[in-house]
Amino acid sequence: MMRKGSFKTKLILSYFLLIFISLGFVAFFLDKHLEEGALVQIKSALANEARLIESRVSDSPSILGSPERLDSLCRDLGRRIDSRITIIGMDGRVLADSGVPFLRVGELENHGARPEVIKALKDGMGQEIRYSATLKIDMLYLALPIKAAGRNAGILRLALPLTSVQKILLSVRKTILTGLFFTLGLGFVLASVIAKALITPINRITYVSSKFAKGDFSRRIFYNSGDEIGRLASTLNKMAQDIEEKIREIATKNQHLEAIFNSMIEGVIVTDNKLKIISINHPIEGLFGIKRAEAEGKFFLEGIRNSKISELINEAMNSAKFLSQEVTLVMPEHKVFQANVSPIFEQNKVTGSVTIIHDITEIRRLETMRRDFVANVSHELKTPLTSIKGFVETLLEGAIEDKENSIDFLKIIKNHTDRLNALINDLLDLSHIESKEVTLNNEKFSLSGLAFEVTAGFKSQAKKKGLKIISELPEGLEVLADKGKIEQVFANLISNAIKYNKENGSVRIYSEQMQDRVKIVIEDSGSGIPAKDLPRIFERFYRVDKARSRELGGTGLGLSIVKHIVELHSGTVGVESTEGLGSKFFFTLPPAA
Repeated sequence: MMRKGSFKTKLILSYFLLIFISLGFVAFFLDKHLEEGALVQIKSALANEARLIESRVSDSPSILGSPERLDSLCRDLGRRIDSRITIIGMDGRVLADSGVPFLRVGELENHGARPEVIKALKDGMGQEIRYSATLKIDMLYLALPIKAAGRNAGILRLALPLTSVQKILLSVRKTILTGLFFTLGLGFVLASVIAKALITPINRITYVSSKFAKGDFSRRIFYNSGDEIGRLASTLNKMAQDIEEKIREIATKNQHLEAIFNSMIEGVIVTDNKLKIISINHPIEGLFGIKRAEAEGKFFLEGIRNSKISELINEAMNSAKFLSQEVTLVMPEHKVFQANVSPIFEQNKVTGSVTIIHDITEIRRLETMRRDFVANVSHELKTPLTSIKGFVETLLEGAIEDKENSIDFLKIIKNHTDRLNALINDLLDLSHIESKEVTLNNEKFSLSGLAFEVTAGFKSQAKKKGLKIISELPEGLEVLADKGKIEQVFANLISNAIKYNKENGSVRIYSEQMQDRVKIVIEDSGSGIPAKDLPRIFERFYRVDKARSRELGGTGLGLSIVKHIVELHSGTVGVESTEGLGSKFFFTLPPAA
């Protein structure tokens, strides 16, 4: 089935038109040639007959003067040669006509102006083809002058109807047209066969090429031929194979790049020159609380609502230079990061940018902690050292001779020295714990037994303040932990509970069973902790009441040591307190298996 406008249709029509035009020209020239040839033969035969009749009339010149004899001769000879014979006088008057009754010959118009008559008198013979108004058909006229005594005595004209010639030509034309239509039909069939032979591989090439266009390069064109179509098929197959290999290579590289892209700790944002997000990786999703699928394809501020980074990217692309800036993120949580923006160039034009986000929140926090730590340590060391230096200078200046005061001075120096020693020991313990190089000697032990041992060491301090230490830990409660480290936790928390308790108060130790943890609570009846201080209570050197803490001999590191020891055991610490109603410090530990 042929489709309108298809190549097959055009090819068949081309063959058809070529054959039709070629055979049309052949038929046209053949028709003309046959028509001309037939007319030449007829004219030659008619001329010979005219000469014979002219010679017969010339041999009897007296016949021209007898209309009856002349009419009889014309009719007799006209029947024999199947032509119309007309004898015309020199004045153009018709003397006899085989095609007109004798009595009506005189009615015929003067023939002196007939073209064939004029040519005959001028050239010796005249021929003319024209339509006969008398007979209503095309006629071939041939005229000869009749000689008598060496001069023209009249004109003989023969007229032959061309109906026979037209019949012959019509028959020939029918034959030619029949041959033409047969040839056209045969040509159409042959053109269809040839077109199909050409179109079939082209259709196959088109079909496979459409698969190539859709990205399926696994198809191949099977056409074994050395012609142009065969070479085209081979070229397309080679092209598909090369593209398939290139796509496979690019896909592998893209997988590697995607793996690298997603495994990077740093956040990566890729944008185009219109500041639309092309791609982001997982750290960016977590950093800004967004989804990759929702952000990609949007303008930067639509996907990532951070005007500082947007301005930095825009400035980097406009200046075509690498830019770096520290940016603080407040929402969804406080973060500090370093944003490094590099423009992407293509043919010396900026077509986009790559932004690398380094999360430096922990670095800045550690730097702050280091500064605070140095300041706190310096402050904690400076106070006792100043006192020690002052009392030593006083003793050196002669107060050593004052036995009553010198002993008090030395006791004060000893107290400050003990305080320095405790501070240094706590710093060493904290540094050792934070180094992550601590090896835990985990073992099963009873918490109630450990609590009894620790509280026994604080009985004298508790007695001085009239405090009751109550342990409600069940006898069978066991944990898997480093006993020495947990003893230090108990000691610090119980010590604080005693130091900051009120007179005749109490310290209660009890436990709560969680799903996969054991929660130990140390509750005191002290003055409690203000709500504003609760978030920072486990920081190093943080004190709620600094003057009172130093007076009671605290270093400000005890709770920080507790926090780090518990976290080494994969546990958590916390505090619940209401100012004026006491505090509850708690920590969790893994239970014994």
